[in-house]
Amino acid sequence: MNIREINRFDYDAICELMIQFARESNIKTYDKDTYDYDYAKNILLRCEKTGVSLVAENEGKIVGMILSMRVQEVWMPEIIRLRELAWWVLPEWRHTTVGARLFSEYRKRSQELKDSGKISGYTISKLYNSPDFDYESRGFRFIESTYMIGD
Repeated sequence: MNIREINRFDYDAICELMIQFARESNIKTYDKDTYDYDYAKNILLRCEKTGVSLVAENEGKIVGMILSMRVQEVWMPEIIRLRELAWWVLPEWRHTTVGARLFSEYRKRSQELKDSGKISGYTISKLYNSPDFDYESRGFRFIESTYMIGD
């Protein structure tokens, strides 16, 4: 098992993981039969160039990912944070160390960016169907819950 940064050769495999991630989300508009690969690849390019975006690879197959990008704080644009967009592990690789290893490497690299002053902080999300993972015991603090009406 290898945890490494994403690169452009990974984009097709990551797009497939993104489709699965979207379909398991609770947002109905993401559950489509088609997926805009060009748009997804633009997101991945931004993740690759500005974020801490990693894949878990086993015997040449990508089995998990964590994607993030640097974003401006809406209320204070001079503040740059690293925002995690997706953390996904293939169902057959859940309940192994893949997710924890992705998280650990994401946290390590994100902290390096924070310590160097390139970002002011970094986030991790917990979706409605995420495993019960205690982020607060790992140094994160709770900042919001998001609810939705509509698709």
